[in-house]
Amino acid sequence: MQVDTPAIRTQLVSLLSDLVRIDTTNPPGNELACAQYLAPLLQTAGVETRIVEPQPGRGSLIARLRSGSTAKPLMLMGHLDVVAAAADNWDRPPFAGLVEGDYLWGRGSTDNKQMVAISALILMALARSGIPLKRDVLLAATADEEQGGRWGMGWLARNDPEIQGVECAINEGGGDALLVGDRLFYTCQTAEKGVCRTVWTARSASGHASRPRPDMSTFLLARAVGRLEDGHLGVRVIETMHKALTTIAGTFSAGRAERVAQLLDTGAVEQALIETGFSPEQASQNRVLFCDTISPTVFRAGATEQLNVIPDTARAWFDGRLLPGETRNGFISRLQQLVGDLVTVDLFEDDYSPGLESPSDAPIVDVMRQVIADQCAGSSLVPWQCGGSTDAKHLIPRGVPVYGFVPSMPLPPGEGGSGAHGNNEKLWLDNLYFGYRVLYDVVTRFCGA
Repeated sequence: MQVDTPAIRTQLVSLLSDLVRIDTTNPPGNELACAQYLAPLLQTAGVETRIVEPQPGRGSLIARLRSGSTAKPLMLMGHLDVVAAAADNWDRPPFAGLVEGDYLWGRGSTDNKQMVAISALILMALARSGIPLKRDVLLAATADEEQGGRWGMGWLARNDPEIQGVECAINEGGGDALLVGDRLFYTCQTAEKGVCRTVWTARSASGHASRPRPDMSTFLLARAVGRLEDGHLGVRVIETMHKALTTIAGTFSAGRAERVAQLLDTGAVEQALIETGFSPEQASQNRVLFCDTISPTVFRAGATEQLNVIPDTARAWFDGRLLPGETRNGFISRLQQLVGDLVTVDLFEDDYSPGLESPSDAPIVDVMRQVIADQCAGSSLVPWQCGGSTDAKHLIPRGVPVYGFVPSMPLPPGEGGSGAHGNNEKLWLDNLYFGYRVLYDVVTRFCGA
């Protein structure tokens, strides 16, 4: 069976364009419209579908291609919601789904409606092909990922036995092309950082602004923030990143792999990255994968109509990202110890999820590795950590391993295309076709009889 044909390409582009045209900006979401668009397409191909709507308009689609086997299914997962797009800051309308040249423009084209389109077409193609399967294939196209997943995968993971019973899931967050020296690697996300958002509060007596004092709430807060330096808190090497760097280094020589392992064991992560083969710029960028981090993002004190009043309270809000293994209480205690009695540090609105790691030696990862070796001559697959957070956080604690793998080739020279959450978000069409080819092969090898 031919997998990548002109007809398949046309259908992929049409499907993704239609999904982009459905405005699912979250909030409010309106993902139900996308779910209702997809359901009849899949049903026509012989795929079972159902729509789950725990809140009005917050619809998620569950599609299942049955095999007749009792083996646990493979789940493909993607989210239907997108972040906001200010049309005045875009060169093309963000919800027009325009195709111009080699690109498809629009909010969600890379995050994450391309995964939904690819996955839906894989299920339709498998259903029509009649290929025997040894396990079912599921698609979960869900709501609310961009706001934490409460009405999407979070709800399903808590309440839906079908989702809870899968063998593993393929998700966003990995599949990127990683160039190290002259060698190309593709990442499989086997770990992701957690989130811990905090609010810091400094208090002091108010007073007249003509008489500044060292104990002013604003000064206390400023001194506390200054103790963060560049926001990287310590160094820790998780299993995924240790394996990633030693694997990459090992493709050059056994000696290089041994040197990298020694550097990692001593916490010299930037030197380890450079010894692996990364450029100094790449090493600096990837330092976040070896540290808990914290970024101050919102400050509030006083009022512009009272510029001559020393505020009695100053607050700042922080986005914290945690490596697997760090806890909410442990992170907040570290911050409080760092800032002493300058401020009080509290969790903001229960906004915490732990960092998580799935086994990197799982059978699905072996299949991905084989497919990359076969389809991308000279390239290798490596485990990797995502610096952000995905819907995997709802599944891994419930015993479902999740692997980020949306395969994407390097962009052509001179092209710097805008991706997730950026203005002018667009997808190189060759990567839409490439992602489909690779994932179709992964699914048929893992699920085929």
